[in-house]
Amino acid sequence: MRNLLKSGLRRLVTSAATQRPIGDRHATILAVAAQKGGVGKTTTSVSLASALARYHGKRVLLVDLDPQGHVTTALKAHVRPGGGLMSKVLTDDRSGLEVMDIVTSTDIENLDVTPFDPRLAEAEDLLSTRIGKEFILRDALKVTRSHYDVIVLDCPPNQGNLTLNGLCASDSVLIPCDPSPLALKGVEALVQTITAVASRLNPDIDVMGVLLTRVDGRNRSLNDTIESDIAERFGDAVLPMRIGINSSLAKAQVEGRDIFAFDESSRGAQQYRELSDAVAAAL
Repeated sequence: MRNLLKSGLRRLVTSAATQRPIGDRHATILAVAAQKGGVGKTTTSVSLASALARYHGKRVLLVDLDPQGHVTTALKAHVRPGGGLMSKVLTDDRSGLEVMDIVTSTDIENLDVTPFDPRLAEAEDLLSTRIGKEFILRDALKVTRSHYDVIVLDCPPNQGNLTLNGLCASDSVLIPCDPSPLALKGVEALVQTITAVASRLNPDIDVMGVLLTRVDGRNRSLNDTIESDIAERFGDAVLPMRIGINSSLAKAQVEGRDIFAFDESSRGAQQYRELSDAVAAAL
């Protein structure tokens, strides 16, 4: 039996080495995560990934872990046909797939994405049955990360198995938060989860920062109250830039284009480019 196991392991290693040559890069893996929906999580993932590719010359992979598939919707005018199913990477032991095996390219230079996968909702439950379920995505990125400079994970707005896989695979977490009490509670819950992951599963994970999003300049009193609460609880983890409510961001998503292709001079584009500058400097 022991010889049989050794033989099987040798076949797996040989097959992986033959099919997937190791690249010369080592990507920083950044999870964009929030416990509350509607805080601009996917907008932040898409805009940050696009800006890092466009303005910083980074080779970027944007991974859609959210069953809603909003990444593909937000970039539908750029995404080229092709790719495969992330659910198969995560739940099919026999496939031996790496994430790089299912990506597709875009017409944005240096930016690749994983396509929309309607089966990710089922994968959330199926992951519970797999051995080492928390580390499946991490392991499926081992070779993939050697071909990219940055991998951005757009996580679901919950604390399920897909989000847990994203956190266990990541070096850092960016937490979008709109100025609302519910979003603030969501940040607290997520930070507690990240703390548990750091102590038990991924000691290398860190919080890149809390990003205030959907800031409405007309609600100054509420904004000041929430920002004061966030600063008191999270201190210098709160990033200095703010992402305001901007109609160009919404219109860009309707057209399926990133904000920089839609209106590079818009306030939203400028704010997300400022975020990308800070992230690039921290890589």
